[in-house]
Amino acid sequence: MPRTRRTYHRYIVALLVAAPVAKATPEFSYYPDPSLPDIAAVTFLPGNRPVISYNPALCKQAGASLCEFYRYHEIAHIVLDHNNREDLSIQDKEREADQWAAKHAPMRSVKAAFRYFLSGGGSTPTHGSSRIRAERMIASTEVRPKPD
Repeated sequence: MPRTRRTYHRYIVALLVAAPVAKATPEFSYYPDPSLPDIAAVTFLPGNRPVISYNPALCKQAGASLCEFYRYHEIAHIVLDHNNREDLSIQDKEREADQWAAKHAPMRSVKAAFRYFLSGGGSTPTHGSSRIRAERMIASTEVRPKPD
């Protein structure tokens, strides 16, 4: 059965409820956007709940587990209230989002991100080098992921 926006929203909310977070489960919309140049992104619009967009083609290419990690990374921006945090640089916000996702995403997704970063993927000036991002995976998890 195809997944709808509502199904994805319920799935992510269910994952968040199960994850230990200091704040209440955030409300957000989640929808596919084939024109998105990245795997996933969050948008904060005044007066509306945040919107997490994802590119279905890029998610398919990256694989479900890596795409799931990126969804958690975007959820982290919501949970950590990054849109209202002027005390942090954009690089600090991305570091925190990686760390939060590494702690709360399923281990299969964390391992997929670790392998992706270790192979040189995911490097941007805002997010940091792929090596740094791989190190964040190790520093943020109790079980250290190992490449297959």
